[in-house]
Amino acid sequence: MSANQPETAAPRRTGRRGPKARVRVLFDALEHLVGGFGTALLAFAALLWLAVIALAALVGLGLPLAPSALRVVRSIAERERARLSRWGPEIIGPVTPPPAHMRAALADPDDRRETRWLFAHGTLGLLLGITAVTLVVYAVQDVTFPLWWRWLPADEPNTPTVVSWTVHDDAGALGLALLGVVLGVLFAVLGSGMARLQARPGRRLLPPSGEVDLSLRVAQLSATRAAALDAHATELRRIERSLHDGTQNRLVAVTVLLGATRRALARDPSSA
Repeated sequence: MSANQPETAAPRRTGRRGPKARVRVLFDALEHLVGGFGTALLAFAALLWLAVIALAALVGLGLPLAPSALRVVRSIAERERARLSRWGPEIIGPVTPPPAHMRAALADPDDRRETRWLFAHGTLGLLLGITAVTLVVYAVQDVTFPLWWRWLPADEPNTPTVVSWTVHDDAGALGLALLGVVLGVLFAVLGSGMARLQARPGRRLLPPSGEVDLSLRVAQLSATRAAALDAHATELRRIERSLHDGTQNRLVAVTVLLGATRRALARDPSSA
């Protein structure tokens, strides 16, 4: 898997789409952004852990914790590889475990790329995920606000939106619903681009380098070919057994019938 492959399989920009296809693309973008939001939260937590280790290293306590940070980064990167592989071309991760020492990790190109992805996804990816979730939640809340705003406590200000908007009557509730429509349209326009932007660091940084990727592909194809040959040989043996056993049983049955016919002809040719 090289870095010049498509960044993400969804949502693609095509020519004209019908309403159903547009809604499907919109839900795909939301699903991608919410999934990316989950891995971005993990990446942000890993960044905090790296910061703790860096601060501890100033007093000589951070080096023993470095291997745990490397394992955490690899685990989160594998989750992101699996997530992106479900929506587009498969991303193969390193076959070797993360280094046990920080010096080896700094010399390993895969670990350096994973660390760069961690910073990008834990910041930009998290911001995009928060923005998408906020737009969708407030859009749904504001659009439906005229249906339930009267059940809110009367002694508290009703400002359920991203801006300062206090609702006192039905006209204010309808105005808030229009704001919700605007937020929904804003996500419909920006959602696909946000999903692609959120997935871009993973598509560029998480695949292995070219030589490693080629060797992994060769090994994968060799294993697939060997499995296909084994399955083919097993199927041939099954067919041979079925043909042998079935034909043999039928020949025995025919022989028995011929013997019974001969005996019947010898006893009573007319009834036979």
